[in-house]
Amino acid sequence: MNITLKDIIGLTKELPEKYFEEVYKKLTEIKAKAKSEKEIEASIKVCPYCESRAIVRNGKRNGRQAFVCRHCNKTFVETTGSAIENSHSSPTVWRQVIRDTVNGISLDKTAEGLDLHHETVFYMRHKILYRIEQELLTSPVDLSGVCETDETYVLENEKGRKFPENHHRKPRNHGGKASKRGLSNEQVCVCTSINGDGKCVAVSVNRAIPSKSELKKVFSDRIVDDTVILCDGNKNYNVFEEKCTVAHVSNLNKINNFHSFIKERLRAARGVATIYQNRYNALFSKIFGSQETAVDRIFELMTSCKNSFATNNDIESKILLTI
Repeated sequence: MNITLKDIIGLTKELPEKYFEEVYKKLTEIKAKAKSEKEIEASIKVCPYCESRAIVRNGKRNGRQAFVCRHCNKTFVETTGSAIENSHSSPTVWRQVIRDTVNGISLDKTAEGLDLHHETVFYMRHKILYRIEQELLTSPVDLSGVCETDETYVLENEKGRKFPENHHRKPRNHGGKASKRGLSNEQVCVCTSINGDGKCVAVSVNRAIPSKSELKKVFSDRIVDDTVILCDGNKNYNVFEEKCTVAHVSNLNKINNFHSFIKERLRAARGVATIYQNRYNALFSKIFGSQETAVDRIFELMTSCKNSFATNNDIESKILLTI
């Protein structure tokens, strides 16, 4: 049975008030059992600062077991250095937000199900996206073997922003259509590739058709000696002929499926703000074809102590797409 945190919260809300005390007592007992000091201590293997194993328990900090390192004398808790450091939400809540992010559930539905404020869930979701994008930037996917490579186009979106007076177009409703037919400066290009192992790349660097220099910016660091690029009739991909084999073909089924997945998810969300497009591109690259295992992989990424903590200000100002 696949029971989510949202299901448990929903059942709790439907209980008569006279049962609240009994349910609270039972949940408290379960929490104490799951969060026993022995289990927490077993999960902490090394100091997040110096990676020493000489660590011992050191009281509580905000209700969480704290530790001190005998080597560097610094104190820490289980989430220190991770992307969820200083969060008021439990790892269980974070896992549910990750699950909803992977499944394309709206922010409002996640906030309602977890009884959280919309803004809280917004920052939680974008910390997840930010961490995924950071990982893909620091450890780019190697496009080894035969890779289907092509670009797709998504509608520019200014969701959540006010238009400046000299903006190049008029405002439109979420989920609206471009005012011009075909490719225009209202279309954001997503350069994509997928290899035989199912590893994906999706990056936006421009509007309309990508130039040779823009394609090199996206793919050059990912191409290896045995890469074979299969693309359509866009001759700009020939810029890679000195580094690998480039072939122009008519059928690109894998990459077309990836494009359909991207557009379906954006359509369900009624678009995402263009400044955050690459964050969602990173998510789509991470989960395409492997949604069943994606939640566990992303949760591990969020809880690993690798100095990955980001503030709300980082979320609003760093690694934004400006084109």
